[in-house]
Amino acid sequence: MNIFSGRTWSIKGKTPVVYRSGKRIKRTMAAAISSEGDLYFETFEGGITAERYKSFLEHLSDHEGGITFVIHDGLPPHKSKLVQEYVESTKGKVRIFQLPGYSPELNPEEWVWERLKREIGKRAHKSIEDLTDHAFEIMNKIKSNRKLIVSYYTHVYAT
Repeated sequence: MNIFSGRTWSIKGKTPVVYRSGKRIKRTMAAAISSEGDLYFETFEGGITAERYKSFLEHLSDHEGGITFVIHDGLPPHKSKLVQEYVESTKGKVRIFQLPGYSPELNPEEWVWERLKREIGKRAHKSIEDLTDHAFEIMNKIKSNRKLIVSYYTHVYAT
């Protein structure tokens, strides 16, 4: 998530100035959706690592109803030995379907990210906390609309 996304305005003929520290702060979000309309998400300080992704998968399987079938892309932490060993240790409780490279059109979750990015870009954010709060707001709004989440599966598999 980039803290300085969004649009600004100014008086005609004057260049708008957005003040910022220049300090880059990275916060990553991971999410999973189910074909029944469930959404689970977490944020991490920094980037996604194999350890963080494994933890995310553990939380998914502990989540109410337990999301047990995960479709993911080719991000290196997704394919790591640590994650593979964890999945094997669940003895079938968690199953992974690896998408082919460069195929976001096959991943229903990409529609969640598209919606999040579109909504995030409608507002300037003053801090990483403001950005994170706004992202949580948007994700909770998506989460409350089970019909919308189910439609992401319909859209992907209808093309």
